[in-house]
Amino acid sequence: MRNCIVQFHIPAETFDNPSYNNIGVNDKILPLSLKSVQQYANKCNVDYKLVQDKRINWIHPTFERFDLFFNDDWFGEYDNILYLDTDLVVWPEAPNIFDLYPSINLFKVCKDRIAERINENTHKAKVKNTALDCFSGEQLRYNRFNAGVFMLNKNSVSIMKEYLDYKNIELDDNELLIYAMLKSNVPVEKMDWRFNKKNGTSCYFGHAYGQQKFKLENYDFLEKAKKIYA
Repeated sequence: MRNCIVQFHIPAETFDNPSYNNIGVNDKILPLSLKSVQQYANKCNVDYKLVQDKRINWIHPTFERFDLFFNDDWFGEYDNILYLDTDLVVWPEAPNIFDLYPSINLFKVCKDRIAERINENTHKAKVKNTALDCFSGEQLRYNRFNAGVFMLNKNSVSIMKEYLDYKNIELDDNELLIYAMLKSNVPVEKMDWRFNKKNGTSCYFGHAYGQQKFKLENYDFLEKAKKIYA
């Protein structure tokens, strides 16, 4: 079985809408993320690929991850592919995620404990008049996930990709993946939340997602990452 970890990094300034999600890239985190993920790939004895060329070329680089769904070459070469954001740092104690979740049929995402603590009416209110409005509050509450970490294989890609109509469905990339997962009924496996913990230092993968990543001088996250990987 051949597995791979993939990250994408293409400057937002080269896209039509560089401020699309008002998040951007933290230049302090980026090299630490790349180094930590490369070392983790070596530890897991899997391939590592950093994609730096446009493939999807739609609005903003956040959509480039969809190349994993629409480029058949990926799964001619690999059984499982782990996608990781470039504002995520792998801590040295992280176990081999491919050993823990080896299935080549399931779409794998991390359990979202924050989403599960929010009541169903709030979930429904947030998606009113969007494509996600067709799902119940219960479905959204227990199936939301952060798309900075997910694992794909040929089977899950073949089931989901027809629902990732990013040019015609007005959802952001994370919401589109949730929509495709729920609409397609792809079989799903929930991975341990410690593989995607916001600003986490006592976990497996610490993820500085959202606009707070630019205020990380106030967090232990960046200091720990610099001590290990700088």
